[in-house]
Amino acid sequence: MKKKFGICFGYLVFFNIFTGLSTWLFSALLTDKRLAIIIAAAVFVLGIFLGFTLQRKRPLPVNSAIIALSGIGTGLAVSAYFIHVNFKDFIDLATLGQNILLADIAVLTFYCLYGLSLNIPILERHIKLYTYSVLIVFLLLTIALWANQDKFLFSLVFYFYINTALFVFPLIMRVETIKDLIFRLTVASFGALLLITLVTLIIISEGDGFDLDLSGRGVIDVESPKKSKINEPNEH
Repeated sequence: MKKKFGICFGYLVFFNIFTGLSTWLFSALLTDKRLAIIIAAAVFVLGIFLGFTLQRKRPLPVNSAIIALSGIGTGLAVSAYFIHVNFKDFIDLATLGQNILLADIAVLTFYCLYGLSLNIPILERHIKLYTYSVLIVFLLLTIALWANQDKFLFSLVFYFYINTALFVFPLIMRVETIKDLIFRLTVASFGALLLITLVTLIIISEGDGFDLDLSGRGVIDVESPKKSKINEPNEH
């Protein structure tokens, strides 16, 4: 497995572990959805503060700590949804834990299959169009499943899919060093925390829906992960 994919996949697993554990824990402990959102927002602010104050001194450990912290904040935001729908009236904590595990396995499988698909030359040559198309299709699929199937499972699939989709971008964005890659992964974790908090806030505020802009009109310099300089043996 190429080094760049291995790093991205490893940090996605790391981030999802903290997201899943905090989702389960705070869904069990908290009863106020607004408190969960407030704490998630506070975690986001704390992460930004740590990033600006400590990131230059020890970038790799600090960024790893921020990704873990963002995972905790993301789990808090997800727990606010489960508190909102009174999940304890329908499923127990064991079932919630099982659903978290199933959702995580599903999105990690998606990430692996996406990474493998980039070995197909035609997809590699059109990596940006291919990536946006795949992400939008699966986003719509997760929303449809959430709306029409088991909401206690497929809401988690949707939330974990957001994590995964944002971690796709560091995989295909052009980077020169591992430090740059991990910084982009940190930004992706912030993005997941912010986006999931906003989506949940809209839902618990009885909003009519939400709009995700994945049109890709911004300019992103992309590369095939297998051709990244990070994969060169002398990269440290």
